[in-house]
Amino acid sequence: MTREALTWALLLGLCGSLSACGDSDASSPDAGPADSGPVDAGPPPPSRPAATPLLQWVDPFIGTGGVGFNDIGSTYPGPAMPFGMIHPGPDTMNETGALVFTHCSGYAYGDRYIRAFSHTRMNGVGITDYGAVALMPTVGMSAERTTVLGHRSSYDKESEVASPGYYAVTLDEGDIHVELTSGLRAALHRYTFEAGSDATVLLDVAHALPEVRVDDGAITVLPETREFEGFVHFSGGYSDRFGGVRVYYVARFDRDFAAHGVWQAGALHEGETTRSGADVGGWARFDASSERVVNVAVGISFLDVARARANLEAEAADLDFDRMRAAAESEWESQLARVELEGRDDRDFRIFYTALYHALLMPTLATESDGRYRGLDGEEHVADGFTYYTDLSLWDTYRTFHPWATLLWRDRARDFAKSMIAMAEQHGSYPRWPLGTGETGGMLGDPAVIVLADTWQRGVRDWDVARAYELARVSADGDPPSGGRGVMEPYLRLGFVPIERAGASASKTMEYAYADDAVATLARAAGDDERAATYEARGRNYQNLWDPERELFIGRHEDGSWPDEVNERRWEDFYAEGNAWQYLWLAPHDVDGLAETMGGRDRMIERLAFFFEQSEAERRTIGPPAWYWHGNEPDLHAPYLFAALGDHARSARWAAWARRTFYGDTPEGLPGNDDGGTMSAWYLFASLGLYPMAGDDDFVLGTPLWTRAVVHLEGGDLVIEAPEASAHAVYARSMSWNGTTVEGTRIEHADIAAGGTLSFEMSASPE
Repeated sequence: MTREALTWALLLGLCGSLSACGDSDASSPDAGPADSGPVDAGPPPPSRPAATPLLQWVDPFIGTGGVGFNDIGSTYPGPAMPFGMIHPGPDTMNETGALVFTHCSGYAYGDRYIRAFSHTRMNGVGITDYGAVALMPTVGMSAERTTVLGHRSSYDKESEVASPGYYAVTLDEGDIHVELTSGLRAALHRYTFEAGSDATVLLDVAHALPEVRVDDGAITVLPETREFEGFVHFSGGYSDRFGGVRVYYVARFDRDFAAHGVWQAGALHEGETTRSGADVGGWARFDASSERVVNVAVGISFLDVARARANLEAEAADLDFDRMRAAAESEWESQLARVELEGRDDRDFRIFYTALYHALLMPTLATESDGRYRGLDGEEHVADGFTYYTDLSLWDTYRTFHPWATLLWRDRARDFAKSMIAMAEQHGSYPRWPLGTGETGGMLGDPAVIVLADTWQRGVRDWDVARAYELARVSADGDPPSGGRGVMEPYLRLGFVPIERAGASASKTMEYAYADDAVATLARAAGDDERAATYEARGRNYQNLWDPERELFIGRHEDGSWPDEVNERRWEDFYAEGNAWQYLWLAPHDVDGLAETMGGRDRMIERLAFFFEQSEAERRTIGPPAWYWHGNEPDLHAPYLFAALGDHARSARWAAWARRTFYGDTPEGLPGNDDGGTMSAWYLFASLGLYPMAGDDDFVLGTPLWTRAVVHLEGGDLVIEAPEASAHAVYARSMSWNGTTVEGTRIEHADIAAGGTLSFEMSASPE
């Protein structure tokens, strides 16, 4: 989730306490409960294919609303290109402002006002950052217009339209119709003013997302070329950790300026052309007596104004809005068409294709049109033979998004791997949460090495694994001067991180063990079998936290003792974003070892069944759940642990429950922050009947939602057939791969990636 402590405190304060937000008094039974099965039943309607074009099934408003931890997706409806650099869109507010937690992407569905249209943002994160380079069309110019309250506008909600590559809305102030579209590094705006109005467009350098600070900036108005140019240096919830991000821009209009000016600290300077500082901006007026439309192209860069102008020239020199929109929509249609579905419910199509769209919004392209980029060391580099990306929410995305990328977008998966290796070269160790041009150190663990191990295991290997392994050892064997895991000395000495040495010590221990197992994979790939065995053994260090009396993984003191009192359903200081029950399952790299630790397969299944029964019974509130927290990462894989232990029916039952309970086709349709596509990728896998345990070379089998799905992969088409599948028929009587019965509950990634037919004979009963 990557949320800050202030944010947690804010929302916890809304519901009083964690106990009031869904805690329960249930205790573990001696025997597991009977499987009650899915709640919805009845004869399914006939199967039918999803209609084309597929763009009609994407609703960018899904995930833009909600209240509390359980349904604020933090997505946004603005246009974009897959994994693009620029993300134009509306930044909104209500009468009293913009609550930080509900505006991490700048937009909240229920807001009344649009503050401006900025060009940088992330998808579904739980921290506010970016929001740079804001344009706003308005009527007339005055000192009041230099402020947010002065240039914001209410808007006609009924006029708001969004689809991949296009956004439109009508502002009440001046009845201005706004349209946005996007390329990779440049965007286009089209404003239609009322005839004869005092048509004005301003650029507010001081604009940013809530609680993001603008430290410096500049604007120069160039009437002869109809341009604004300059930069914004901002420091947000994460970017403030490394000194902030500088974004350069060029905005080019298709009309001559009737008048222009700049401002600083609210003071207008009409006719002047340049100002610098943290509170500056500029504007241009246009003659709307006969021509009502104003087009403006915006190019951005992480390097300099010249590169921003080059990016604009490469994509939007003609200022042709309709051409750019058509190109964006064509690219989105191509990406969506990678998966063809047949099913029973329009709602399911909307959820799936919107999830596929959301999974293509991050990471962020950081390579300029000339192939150069600014690295984590602040220097300019050449991306030699790959494309460099940033904004990697790795603690989240390693679990589902990156395995999805290795399946569907193998060239991108290679570029993500090479980007992380380049970051480690420049930074001195692998990043945990690189944002823009710096490393934030957000969250915990060593997730980049899990991504690399997973990418290698799943057959994307066009990168230097020996160098990747060498860089992984920097953090795995100690504490480097810059970055790294942290508190490695006690971890290496004791086999766990003690409570006295770090917050979230239990979570860190479990994440470090998972990462150690991934380092073992890289070691074997690099030919270092001896050290691979050592790292693999360290991958069992999570077992050092096993408290046999509580039957949970509990933080330990440096002397080896456990705390006297632990509330297993509340957040303790030794967990990060979770509790003892939610962290009980965080060893997907060692499911057999986890079962052995718990007393055997049957005992683990018993406790897992209890966990989900309590989850189903728990009342949903705005606070974090006490049981299965699908909207967060540590237990995201838990429904598939049943199948990993051979109990396929229970995985089918609980994965179907999670699909049905936590996803929808409304603004509240995500289970929490999308976290760079993590939640969306979970749904993509779960609805197809496959699930990756990150770092493995196979998939755990679930059951599909679709009667038929065709996934167009590089190696061949993957066809998934389940003619009887429906909302109530979620169990598999049998499974076959290319006509041969599947024995067990796993299938190799290499087989899936090569294409073939996976068939399910479905039933409404687990028997």
